[in-house]
Amino acid sequence: MKHLFSILVIIMFLYSCNDDKKTELLIKNNTGSIIDTLKITYGTEKQSKEYLVKNINLGDEVKTVLDMNLKGVDGGYFLEVFQNGKKIEKYFGYYSNAVFEKYIFDLAIEKDTLLINKIKKK
Repeated sequence: MKHLFSILVIIMFLYSCNDDKKTELLIKNNTGSIIDTLKITYGTEKQSKEYLVKNINLGDEVKTVLDMNLKGVDGGYFLEVFQNGKKIEKYFGYYSNAVFEKYIFDLAIEKDTLLINKIKKK
């Protein structure tokens, strides 16, 4: 019985150390013209990372997965869109690395707005 309990404790410890914290992004350009650069900065109060993509054609959809294994507890996503000499900024989302839940963000960049649909992964 002691061996079974020890094995269960080890399995629970290993499971709790799972570093599979990821967020998926689906980004669609519905602006009517090419997006010169799209930059997403994400992170916590202690560490941040950037995702950068250039030349997104009209109607193109960019898919990416962000590694959310960051030092710190809370954070969010900051989107910057550079197009025709203009810059659009938007802060969106929230996550806690203490209790991380996997999401897919469906971002549609329109001419005059940004549509965000947050979908929880199972």
